Amino acid sequence: MGHPHPVRDSEAWVADIMARQDGVLSRHQALNAGMTQGQLRHRLVSGRWSVIHPSVYRSAEHPFTAATRVRAAGLWAGPNALLSGIAAAWWWGLPTTAPADVEIVIPRREHRRSRPGTRIVRRPVPNEDRAWVRAAPVTSLALSVIVASVQLGADGPAIMDRALQTKLTMSSLRASYYRNIGIAGSQAAGHLIRAAADKTAAASERMFLGLLKSAGIRGWRVNHHWDESDERTIDVAFVAERLAIEIDGWAWHSSPDRFQRDRTKQNDLSRLGWTVLKFTWLDLMGRPEDVVRRVRDGIGVEGR
Repeated sequence: MGHPHPVRDSEAWVADIMARQDGVLSRHQALNAGMTQGQLRHRLVSGRWSVIHPSVYRSAEHPFTAATRVRAAGLWAGPNALLSGIAAAWWWGLPTTAPADVEIVIPRREHRRSRPGTRIVRRPVPNEDRAWVRAAPVTSLALSVIVASVQLGADGPAIMDRALQTKLTMSSLRASYYRNIGIAGSQAAGHLIRAAADKTAAASERMFLGLLKSAGIRGWRVNHHWDESDERTIDVAFVAERLAIEIDGWAWHSSPDRFQRDRTKQNDLSRLGWTVLKFTWLDLMGRPEDVVRRVRDGIGVEGR
């Protein structure tokens, strides 16, 4: 038996693989494409290729990008590996930055260890939470969002919210969460998912009032009727200071009709001399000190 592909076609075959894989390929892929050991050595010695991870090569003809770095880490980890966490969320196209260390999930039976630029995690991944995206194995969108949201800390809820607005359903997020209960960060992920599932601003409003009480701020009214001829109310109002505070839940629950009603209400309040502040659950969760500061500035009394 000869090579899997004719030798004369191996260069074109390898060039095509590298073009599709951000300028990198594995030793296994190169040999499978018909290249010989001598051809591999020649490219390395000549500088046409360089070693980016053991048995993973980068072509000098391609720019070194974040995608190059992330994909190379996945290729090094082997055929059973999956991109995970923040790297996986970034690979899915969510608005975050590719991390310095790429997290990769491998089966428990494998013994590969983390190396510079990678973080190896050993755990089983259900078949439903495996995906193939942009020619790379990666955890499912739901599991990627769950893990990344916890790893990102204060910025995590925004990633989950964005995914629910654009690409992900709550039912698939919940299903993935229950399939993976017990992984690192699953308790924190559960809190985020429960908050995201709340279809009203009630949970956010309770959190906001708790911030006011903890900061010693008094004098506010809840669900204040700002116009006797109007049934609309202000979520939290400082009447004497004419400061209106509106509390929103997660953005993924919003509809165009609600968006328009909120803007009309804000314009009407401004016309009557009210200052309007709007806070979301993400503000309350990730930037509570800033929320308190803005309220204090709005009522014009330092430390009130």
